[in-house]
Amino acid sequence: MPPQHSARLGKWARTAVVLLLVVPIGGGCKTARQVAAQYPSSDIETIYAKALPNAQRNPVVLVHGFAGATMRRAEDGATVWGTLFTKDSLLPSKQEGLRAFALDIDGLQPPLDPNQLAFIEDDTQAVELLETVKADAGVMDVNIGIYAALVRLIEEAGYGYCQGDPAAIETLETPPCLTFFYDWRQDNVGNAIRLGRFLDKARERIAEIATSKGTGGNREVRFDLVAHSMGGLVARYFLRYGAEDVLAAPRPTVTWAGAEYLDRLIVISTPNFGAMRVLKEMVVGRRYPLIKFEPVMNTTWVSAYQMLPRNEQKVWVDAAGDAVEIDVLSAQTWVENSWGPFASGQDKYLAWIFPDEPSARAREERMSEFMDAAFARARRFFLAMDQHADRACPTELTLFAADVQPTMARAVVAEKDGKKVLGFENTKRLILKAPGDGSVTRASAVADERLLGGGSGFVTSPIPWNRKVFLTDMHRTVLGNPTFQNNLLHILLETPAPSVSR
Repeated sequence: MPPQHSARLGKWARTAVVLLLVVPIGGGCKTARQVAAQYPSSDIETIYAKALPNAQRNPVVLVHGFAGATMRRAEDGATVWGTLFTKDSLLPSKQEGLRAFALDIDGLQPPLDPNQLAFIEDDTQAVELLETVKADAGVMDVNIGIYAALVRLIEEAGYGYCQGDPAAIETLETPPCLTFFYDWRQDNVGNAIRLGRFLDKARERIAEIATSKGTGGNREVRFDLVAHSMGGLVARYFLRYGAEDVLAAPRPTVTWAGAEYLDRLIVISTPNFGAMRVLKEMVVGRRYPLIKFEPVMNTTWVSAYQMLPRNEQKVWVDAAGDAVEIDVLSAQTWVENSWGPFASGQDKYLAWIFPDEPSARAREERMSEFMDAAFARARRFFLAMDQHADRACPTELTLFAADVQPTMARAVVAEKDGKKVLGFENTKRLILKAPGDGSVTRASAVADERLLGGGSGFVTSPIPWNRKVFLTDMHRTVLGNPTFQNNLLHILLETPAPSVSR
């Protein structure tokens, strides 16, 4: 944000905005140790002391979730996401900030093919894992932990931590831990392909060091991958299909191509069957006293479409709680009912996205065409992710999910002025929430097929989980939860990798 914009915000106003905006995302201003102190916990340092010297552990790769990487504009280095109210940060509620925050869909030339959305050229780029958000809160400078708790845990567990580039690995005296950061606005399949290239580079670098030290041995390099939130979708796609875009196939065959690289995949709080919160923020945006995340901006992010609930989940109800048939995965539905970028007052922002279009109608047509392509690709993504495989998965799959927070799970469909209006909050007559972590329901994290209306009392899932661990926590704080940390270390440090135990 330019200095003149920052100066307009009073110190106390900026403090209030930081507390409202960042604390729900990052879990507050407390350190990982302070968060952990709230819980009765085991003496992790003593428990894992004997496991720490074991150099035969697999390298670990961390994959962040939605909004989990710092984003900067390439042309001038301005921070688009990762700091707030600092001299070099942009506000998404201003024209310059919104254009930088949104994907550059204006550069897409019609007619649009859904496959064009696998990667969209954009000047805003991911530059590092977002460990903390740094904010000038007016009366104080604040550092809010995002992935800091997880990174510190991994370092304390004896891994050599490396941000991003596998070429930065210098030694194998301690097992390396690498972060795969990516543009979280982009298509999840495109990012899964980039994950595959990243793992190839990591393998090459590890093999290079091992050869130079004469310690290569006969064991192939395999990874333990830890993926949080939407990162679990990126990782699961890679596990299923490797670095290949299969969405054009009528019904992709699950090959487990990524299992060649992965001994373990550990997913945390992942919306495997979508998140109603994502839909709400695409429909009505998200507003704070001095910052707005407009629906126009939110609906340019291809990844958001791939985190929506499926139509088949029957999560749309009327005022009496009875199921309603409505296709939310269609731009026509959004246009007809004035949702999201087609709502009153949104054309101002559409003009920022499509500056060369001469009329509101032309801008709406461009947006509608993009959304139809994004919805089509999302439906193909759901098909690829939700079908059962014909053979067992060679990689060990672990789920961590929290289930103590009422979480948006259904939406009520009402009529107003001839248009359908979505309601997301409980009323006296309707309970629209279900157990979850505040963002992702327990059922979505598990990919519980009872959401689709079938099955018995037992859980079935297209994901062949080897273990599921349920926590009493929330989406924003789960990574600092001592029970999560204790179980994660047990898996990584004390449990033989599948490739070793076979």
